Amino acid sequence: MTADVRSTLQRLAKIRSLTNNHVFTYKGRPLQRISRSFRTALRDAGITDFRFHDLRHCASTNLRRAGVDTATAMKIVGHKSEKMWKRYNSIEEKDLTDAAAKVQKYLDVNTLITPSDMAVEGHSSK
Repeated sequence: MTADVRSTLQRLAKIRSLTNNHVFTYKGRPLQRISRSFRTALRDAGITDFRFHDLRHCASTNLRRAGVDTATAMKIVGHKSEKMWKRYNSIEEKDLTDAAAKVQKYLDVNTLITPSDMAVEGHSSK
C-alpha cells in the first residue's frame, strides 16, 4: 500500500466506516451494478465517449510509462498474455519522442567516436 493510498483511506475512515470490504458503496451497502453507477457518475460529471473498460487501458498505459516491468503490470491489470498486454497499451507520439530522447542520451554517454569527431580529426567517411 502506498503512502497516498494509506492517507486516502485514513481520511475516508473519518467520513465512513471501513469495516466493509467493498470500495464502492451506497448508503453503506455494496453496489450491485457498478455499470449503472458509473454511467450516472459520467453523466453528472458531463463526461461523454468514455467506457468503464477505458480505465483498464489507462492503467496499462500508465504502468508502462511509469516504468513498471511488464510481468508486474500484467499482474496488476489482470492480463494473462503479453498479446493482451500489448493490445491495452496506447503508444502515442510523445512515447516515440521520449524513446528517441532516451536513445540519444544513451548514445551521448556511450559512443566513443561520432561523425562530428571524425570531421574534426580530418577523417573522411568515404
